[in-house]
Amino acid sequence: MKEPVSASDQDHRASRPVFVSYATADRKQALAVCKAIEDRGAACWISCRDVAPGENYQEAIVHSIRDARAMILVFSGAANNSDEIKKELSLASRYRTPVMALRIEDVEPSDAFAYELSTRQWIDAFDGWDTSIDALVGRVGQLSGTEPASPIAAGPVRHRSLFSRPIAMAAAGCLLIALIAGGAWWYLRPTAAAAHSMTVRLSGFKLLSTDLPPTLRDTVDAEITAAFNADGVVGVSTASAPATGTAPAYALGGTIQRDGNAIRVITRLTNERSGETLWTDNFNYDGNEVARVPRHIAVDAGNVVRCGLFGASTYYKPLPDEVLRDYMQFCQGHWDPNLQEGRKALVPAQRVVAAVPDFSWGWAAIAGAMWKVALTADTPALADQARATGRQAADRAVAIDARNSEALYIKAVLTDRRDWIGRENLYKRAIAARRLDCGCEHHQYGWMLVKVGRIAEGLEELHQADDMLALYVYTPLTLADALVVAGKPDEAKTYYDAAIDLAPNAAFATRLAADKATQLDGVALLSDAKLPISAELRAALLQGYRTTASQDAGEKAQAVKALLALPPDQQNEGVVRLLAKLGATHEAFLIAARLADDDFTGPSIFWYPEMRGTLSDPGFPAVATQLGLIKYWKTMRVRPDICSEASPPPFCRMI
Repeated sequence: MKEPVSASDQDHRASRPVFVSYATADRKQALAVCKAIEDRGAACWISCRDVAPGENYQEAIVHSIRDARAMILVFSGAANNSDEIKKELSLASRYRTPVMALRIEDVEPSDAFAYELSTRQWIDAFDGWDTSIDALVGRVGQLSGTEPASPIAAGPVRHRSLFSRPIAMAAAGCLLIALIAGGAWWYLRPTAAAAHSMTVRLSGFKLLSTDLPPTLRDTVDAEITAAFNADGVVGVSTASAPATGTAPAYALGGTIQRDGNAIRVITRLTNERSGETLWTDNFNYDGNEVARVPRHIAVDAGNVVRCGLFGASTYYKPLPDEVLRDYMQFCQGHWDPNLQEGRKALVPAQRVVAAVPDFSWGWAAIAGAMWKVALTADTPALADQARATGRQAADRAVAIDARNSEALYIKAVLTDRRDWIGRENLYKRAIAARRLDCGCEHHQYGWMLVKVGRIAEGLEELHQADDMLALYVYTPLTLADALVVAGKPDEAKTYYDAAIDLAPNAAFATRLAADKATQLDGVALLSDAKLPISAELRAALLQGYRTTASQDAGEKAQAVKALLALPPDQQNEGVVRLLAKLGATHEAFLIAARLADDDFTGPSIFWYPEMRGTLSDPGFPAVATQLGLIKYWKTMRVRPDICSEASPPPFCRMI
């Protein structure tokens, strides 16, 4: 039975803002919705306007949804594909925040949205803007209790179920087919399916120091919850006790305390059925940045736990505690942003496949560990050997489970960097096989597309990866680099800042700040003496940047001379692009041709806007052929974006 709602409670709810949920692509429309709501007397909260500079973005989202009077979902095709919105809907469900959908495009919900929105109704904004907003505000005004209000009509606006009758009938038919197929599978299954849940219960982080804010524990839980995809394989529970049953029950918790000038966090993942600790680690954070600790925990613990439990979910039965413990150790090394630490993932991965040789994801772990070994190998011969061993392990994984998308995308990474055709086929197989909670297959494929000049498609893949897992430093960093290649430096700044915010320590953050400075032509940033840039490189870059606007040919010649005098190992992307800006096109081309054979940068160096002139260099077709690009473009029947311009460079005629 519901308790009566007091007038004071009604007033309190009425004073809360409405949370506006939207996809990044719909920012302008969402702001228009927010303004229209506020023009009618209701307050609203929207992230692009109301997250203060320096404020923890994810924490602000969580708190705003929890305290909101209602959530208004600005629904569109872009929203339909946004994993961030799915997380927000999950949080709204958790905090019992009523959700109303305002459709700005005539699209049907798919996948997780079909589940999340199946019991709700929508208002169509494209049927009449003013009447739809009036109806929306009218429904918000009905919210006086803690339960979602019943939908009300306002004028001629049509309120419809999110599923039309034909769709509902089709869904019923599909359900019947699924039940029949499911029965057949159950009857013919070779082994029992895994009964365990891939939900991790948040058992809480105990505060061991009295001067820590008492809200810190709840904020940590909220950050971890927000870090997991709403529709991912691994979910999060805030239940007070594990679910009943005999299957493994995983719980994540730990302790937080001050230790001198640091905040020390001990994180533990346990199996509450057996009492075994499956993974534990210590993290030390800056004692002056307590407010950032919850985000750090969500990143450092969340990535490892997601990796471990996702992999475990693919096996046909629960992994024994000792095997999962080793697999978690692999995940810790694999997800460490420090590549040298990634080498430590190999030994526990080898123990996993020794114990359970038919565990496909264990062989993918071997491949992943060999990838990190190859990246940090002392000699090219050792790197090639590690790549070959990694590819063999990936093949073993796919032979056991053809849907092992992790093995497929890692094999693509380990394949000869000039074999664009083979790599693309593997990436496409990975994307079609099984969706990874980390979005890694989209991340790696997106950067490959950027390298071969398909920038627009590459950005789509990288945005999808960032939507799925924004809390890993290399995800926003790669997206930022791609945006600069696409000639969108202003958009890139946000993602560089996000990557810096996710850096595991101050030294790492400083290195990322240096990358941002050289990528964005940041004279002010380069002037920062703290950045790890050699004095000669700093001086040459600053001289070059300050000379680009000069009309003095002599000054430009001196700037070019200083850049060309740098040692080869300091002639990076920033140097090459600056040479091109200063008019030294051929010199820029020669250095770019050397960098284009690099594992990470690759041919992406040629697609920056300022490098346009290098593509007309007589030597470019030979370089493109040597890099395997001409063969790739011809075989796959694709062209780099620049070949679609009104006056494409000469090499486009070869494709």
